[in-house]
Amino acid sequence: MTKPLEHMPRTLGEMLEYCANTYGTATALKERRDGVWQSVSFARFHKEARALALMLSGRFQAGDRVMILGENSYEWALSFMALTLLGAISVPADNGGRTKDLTAMAVASGAKGVLYAPSKQAKRRAFVGLSCVCFDKYPALLAKGKRTLAEGDYPAPWHRADPDSMAALFFTPGTTGTAKGVMLSHTNLLATVQNMGSMMTVDAEDVFLSHLPLSHVYECVCGFLAPLYYGATVAFGGGVERLLRDMRDIHPTWMVTIPYFAEALYRKFWAKVRMAENETRVRRFIAVSDPIRPLSARQAMKERLLVSERAFFGGALRRLLILGESMEAAVQKGLRQIGVLAVQGYGMTECAGLAALNRDTHYRDGSAGLAFPDSMLDIYNAQPDGSGEIRYKGKNVMLGYLNDPERTAHALNGEWYHTGDIGRIDEDGFLHILGRRQNCIQTQGGRLICPEELEQLLCQSPFVKEAVVVGALNPETKDSEAAALILPDDEYIAELLEGAWDEEEIEAAIDDWIAELNAELDLYRQIGQYAICEQPFPKDAAGRYRRHQIAKAFHEMLQES
Repeated sequence: MTKPLEHMPRTLGEMLEYCANTYGTATALKERRDGVWQSVSFARFHKEARALALMLSGRFQAGDRVMILGENSYEWALSFMALTLLGAISVPADNGGRTKDLTAMAVASGAKGVLYAPSKQAKRRAFVGLSCVCFDKYPALLAKGKRTLAEGDYPAPWHRADPDSMAALFFTPGTTGTAKGVMLSHTNLLATVQNMGSMMTVDAEDVFLSHLPLSHVYECVCGFLAPLYYGATVAFGGGVERLLRDMRDIHPTWMVTIPYFAEALYRKFWAKVRMAENETRVRRFIAVSDPIRPLSARQAMKERLLVSERAFFGGALRRLLILGESMEAAVQKGLRQIGVLAVQGYGMTECAGLAALNRDTHYRDGSAGLAFPDSMLDIYNAQPDGSGEIRYKGKNVMLGYLNDPERTAHALNGEWYHTGDIGRIDEDGFLHILGRRQNCIQTQGGRLICPEELEQLLCQSPFVKEAVVVGALNPETKDSEAAALILPDDEYIAELLEGAWDEEEIEAAIDDWIAELNAELDLYRQIGQYAICEQPFPKDAAGRYRRHQIAKAFHEMLQES
């Protein structure tokens, strides 16, 4: 748990000033420029955010909504904080968004302008009539802004924001329907920053590698704002394609990520160990170090014993915060055994990224964590097995949905935020996510089948790399049943069968696995159909399956057959 600070800033502007005064010349941000990693101090970040805010004050004012479009970068971070100082509202946009989607977001948000990366020049046509500023103009703007600040002869544009006023407008990815504009206040965002520090250790010795899009609340709050507040360094990597190289260059101690990437890193780690014929030695070191207590001593021992193997992660990685979909408990345990504490959290945009989190000293693999000290988790309308809709109460609950009072009233019914997720809370207070209510398959008898729960079971087979469960009509019973789309793990299969395998062998192995699972499931939850796929399933920027798109493709495939 991070040591609590004496003063919690009330606004993001106060936070930025606090960081500059407290951490000064320490490195706040890093990124690669012309092949060289360059550092920016907390003091410089604060000064340049003020300079940029001053230069943008002629275009935007307090209350204006301004989109930010671009890859994770220093300019993105600078844009977010400069708008904060102006009292303007940041509207982070999906870096990979289509032109028509960006236009729709600009209209829906009522944006007055957009700050964008040079790589997005072709998307400018999405912003007709808006005030547009490209990141490549920042050097000149910063130089002029710094001169003006030094001269001291300027009308101060800094805005004293109401902590409960909107600071940012995040649009949900829309995986389960129409994207929603979620209004988050300074209080909401800083409550999540504080909550994260109350459960896990973050300090000035940490280095975060930022690889998820900053346009998503997970990365923006947990991977950018929180590290800065606690004095850590945030390094902007080159995205997923360069993740391993960035890890070796930066030597991160922390990352915020999603299960897909964490599980992929874990598989690649063991593949490399086996290739070097070191598996026996590594497992012996794991067995020797696992019983050591406390956590700090165990961590130090693993780092010493596995120094060459942990170089795969950059050599210093100690913590992964896993958000988004649920993660396999076996992978969490496996990562911990090699000195990487993978801690699952539960959150959504409406709660500024976090609603529950495992502590780094008190966790349960497979669970989404515990309630925060100043918040409440509850199961609404619980069924006999303890499952029901998860609801949450805390200072980080959103102001509401943009221009949608009816949806806001439904979600914030009775001071609780009704998440729409199905889960249960065990006897020790750990939250377990079973599925998304909107994803559930409902039978004629009113029973709900949670696809996510079945997907986790399917992926326990080493033959299965990914699985998505959708609803399908049983031709005999005329009732809804679970149908699975399965992406085989070709690398594992090739290794196991020494390259000599065919589709029939894969189908036989998956047939056996599904039969084994069905034998343990209630009749209504059994998997009635499955199809083997050749390509990874489409995902959004947060790594969540685009279920509507996948289900549509599956049903089209059924019609064709």
